[in-house]
Amino acid sequence: MTLANWLTILRFVATGPAVYFTVRGALPWGFGFFLLGFITDLLDGYLARIRREVTPTGKVLDPVADKLLFFGVFASFAALGRISWGALAGYLVPQLGLGAGAIYLYLTRREIRSAEIPGKAAAGATALAAFALYWSPWGGGFFWAAVGANFLSGVYYLLKLLRASGGAREAERR
Repeated sequence: MTLANWLTILRFVATGPAVYFTVRGALPWGFGFFLLGFITDLLDGYLARIRREVTPTGKVLDPVADKLLFFGVFASFAALGRISWGALAGYLVPQLGLGAGAIYLYLTRREIRSAEIPGKAAAGATALAAFALYWSPWGGGFFWAAVGANFLSGVYYLLKLLRASGGAREAERR
């Protein structure tokens, strides 16, 4: 197993304590475990690329670990009343759409795609929202901005998928 994949597994492990401490209101401890998970996210892809150890397993596990970490932390803040459960559902909708799209691409084309600029921007907005929820009274506003960024990213990927599917069908007709 590669170093990058071990870091991704560490993010899965850090998610449990991040959620536990956050939902209990021990925000410094929750933030510490969240930060550990966030740092592993910054490092795993970078290390995989520079060490030439990008693997299909890593390409699948990395976004799953990201989504689990952020969803768990955001659900904890919903439990604390810092964001509404409706807001959490708003965050979840594009995540489920992106996941369904990734599964569709894998099942129909055996493709595992890497994130592009809109996805990276949405991920940055999501991370900023989590940091703000831990440390700022305006965290809810940052959270809604992240929800918007994730919806825009989802629309970008959906349009890209539809264009690619239309092009594939056109090539088949010829």
